Amino acid sequence: MVECTSFPFAYRSMWNAVKKGVEKGRKFEDMIRTMSIVSPVRDRLGNIRSYSYATATQMATDQGLLTPEGQINSREFKRSS
Repeated sequence: MVECTSFPFAYRSMWNAVKKGVEKGRKFEDMIRTMSIVSPVRDRLGNIRSYSYATATQMATDQGLLTPEGQINSREFKRSS
């Protein structure tokens, strides 16, 4: 588990972990099934927010964190650091 205080960096950590796992021969579907991002901010009812890989990937795409090819957009990360 990696703790991050912002969604972009949490997503990049998740994305890199999946990439490394696939390179080592692990199945992509098995990896993403067990991964999620837990937000440090609770919803208005006090419940913990958790985002699946698919939901997090959609959010990352919407925020411009991924290129159209599905790679990490390093320019976006340079702007947010």
